[in-house]
Amino acid sequence: MELGSVFRALAVVAFLAYPSAYAGASEASTPPHIEVTWAGGATMIITFDDMTILTDPALGAEGFRMGDPNVPDLHRVKFHRRLTPFSGVDLEAVDLVLLSHAHEDHFDQEARASLSRMLPIVLPSADIDAVEAMGFESLDDLKWGETRQFHTGTGEVRITATIAHHSRDPQTAEMLGVGNGYWIEFSQGDWRRTLYWTGDTLPTADVIDSVKSLGKPDIMVPNVGGVGTNGPLGQISMGAADVVAFADEIRPRWLLPIHHSTYAFYREPISELVGKSTGEPYCLVIAEGTTTLYE
Repeated sequence: MELGSVFRALAVVAFLAYPSAYAGASEASTPPHIEVTWAGGATMIITFDDMTILTDPALGAEGFRMGDPNVPDLHRVKFHRRLTPFSGVDLEAVDLVLLSHAHEDHFDQEARASLSRMLPIVLPSADIDAVEAMGFESLDDLKWGETRQFHTGTGEVRITATIAHHSRDPQTAEMLGVGNGYWIEFSQGDWRRTLYWTGDTLPTADVIDSVKSLGKPDIMVPNVGGVGTNGPLGQISMGAADVVAFADEIRPRWLLPIHHSTYAFYREPISELVGKSTGEPYCLVIAEGTTTLYE
């Protein structure tokens, strides 16, 4: 791998703190930028202009309860202990929750108890009844290909739901429920950046085609971890080889993997992706704990 193509968390903050110039900027103005903080699991805090988005909130500092897709008895609920520190999330600052799907490792018991019932949530159509039954009132279900636009003071955020398949096997994918990936476009004047968050998907042909139709993302955020590889459902989240093959198709500038290391049921270590990224053209960002990036 070429020198500088893999960054650890602290190096990235320094490197990306100075976005490129944009049309209409003055010396006194702050250039537009995206701030992405990974808080473990699939939880991110994404801030642009005056808008803060919280993704797949897993807020339990100790862990959460769910079945284990890596063992034969899928229906036996167990406690999944958090292995990495959790610095918390300022829920008062959150304007929107973005759910890829409502499995407990993506929307845990603590989040279900502590989030305001009036906080806007964008989520897959398949989960709207279940989340509404939890008491949440401001729900907006997004089907694949649908877009929502949000004004952010001086800019805009456009969120488009993309195809996501939790398994390569159609029956297993149907059993696990229909989730979303998201293509997020941030714009301010002539400045524009895009972030593609895969959600829990495998890189099937239709998933790849749906993303390629939207362009080349500046930042790709894949859910990895190799979950289920030896379990009764088979593989239900990407491993390193899947991510590299996917990135080779859609050609992102930056690759920020999440959904790894936080819990023991993420079976594949992130070192696998580091090794398989040797020679790849993207810049791989390996987060250690909570990571903040600017782009």
